[in-house]
Amino acid sequence: MNTEDFRDELGARLRRIRQSAGYTLDWTADRADVTKGYLSKVERGQATPSIAVINRLSEVYGVGLSEFFMPEGERKSIVVLRDGQHRAINRSGTEVGYRYEIGEHSKANPQSEVFFLTLPCLEPGVVPPKNRHNGEEVLLMLEGQMMFEYAGIEIVLNEGDCIQFDAQNEHFGYALGGKPARAFVVIIPNKQV
Repeated sequence: MNTEDFRDELGARLRRIRQSAGYTLDWTADRADVTKGYLSKVERGQATPSIAVINRLSEVYGVGLSEFFMPEGERKSIVVLRDGQHRAINRSGTEVGYRYEIGEHSKANPQSEVFFLTLPCLEPGVVPPKNRHNGEEVLLMLEGQMMFEYAGIEIVLNEGDCIQFDAQNEHFGYALGGKPARAFVVIIPNKQV
């Protein structure tokens, strides 16, 4: 699928989700922190939204990211994602070495967002992306060590450590020990708008 076809399909899907929820363009744009005109262009396939905008729309609509990227006929009630089948996506921090691989892109009606996160060792002066979003988050360290900062508290996480927290508080992390770290992350959105 070329970029233009993808943009058209994504826009049409966003419009269907908004309309089936009974939301107006004005109401949705206000809550997603975009202009009505921009959202209209996205829905008509005339603009490609950033992953940040898609994340905000996901929260507004109370749906997982897979609702935007996976055609309904391809969604399944059970999904086995084999090693090497993870699909990389762009999120905040990709530009400084963070790698996000979505895990549940073909699950029908997912109640959570699942992805694998590779955290880089940051060069001096590089600021890690700070996150704050709707819902609850669970992070399981798979490899390496990371410094996790949550609402001003620093916590060192090692391989096998797991942390669960309210994601509405500012949080971020970066690898320690001179090599990248890898984590499995589950975000359980708060479905209330």
